[in-house]
Amino acid sequence: MRLFRPKRPLDTDEWDWQLASFKWLITEFGGIEKHPANRLVLPNETFFPGTSADPSRKAQQIFEQVKLLAGMGDWPTKLVQGDQTREMALESGQMLTHDSHTPAGEYRLLKAADGQYHAQISYNPSQLGDPAKLIATFAHELSHYLMSTAKTAPPGGWEVHELTTDLCSVYLGFGIFMATSAWNFAGSNEGWQYERQGYLNERMLITAMVIWETLAKRNPLEVLPYLKPHLAKDTRMANRFVQKRDLLDEVMATDLSIFAGGETTAEDSGTV
Repeated sequence: MRLFRPKRPLDTDEWDWQLASFKWLITEFGGIEKHPANRLVLPNETFFPGTSADPSRKAQQIFEQVKLLAGMGDWPTKLVQGDQTREMALESGQMLTHDSHTPAGEYRLLKAADGQYHAQISYNPSQLGDPAKLIATFAHELSHYLMSTAKTAPPGGWEVHELTTDLCSVYLGFGIFMATSAWNFAGSNEGWQYERQGYLNERMLITAMVIWETLAKRNPLEVLPYLKPHLAKDTRMANRFVQKRDLLDEVMATDLSIFAGGETTAEDSGTV
């Protein structure tokens, strides 16, 4: 009976866009057999060994490890420390602002005097006390860098590239960090505060992680020990729905022309 079928974790448009976006990522950068990392990155010392107590060295060490895990260890980059406020000290290039929350990081594709390009990535030093959030920031900004090499525009066009960039972070293996960093709540004697990071909401990120882990022929439920209880619940729900479908066939049958956007040129900057 239809009453007992697993519930779709997202609305139809969100679901279709995710399938289209994963097809685009696979088409542009390779499927799991060609994936640069081909692993689910976990928040433990196996993936992230101990770091220096010096703040700037700690940030650089985490950044280099994220690059390595993303399969981008040899891509030319420059890491810079931004301010803890909205404004960040960057090299030349027009700044993109995002009105809903202070940027956790920013990406610029810059051209040096010798004509060579490199990515300048900034980070908010306030995240040094929460390495998981910093890892999510670096994964997002490196996803900008990877996507800058795409030959075609992502589903929805470059005008919605920030959404695809979050999804690309999941594709690179950082789904746990993206989902657990999307919303953060903290309490003190002075009350409660919350902070939002990224562009996709928690349920969309969890669903994306279940989709990608299934396409990678890994068990999506292996992420459960690393998730907050409500995210674990969302993971189980998404997994029940996904496992009832011929997911790979559904992804590859998606017509990307339906999702064509207006802008065809890749962005050379972005924020998270």
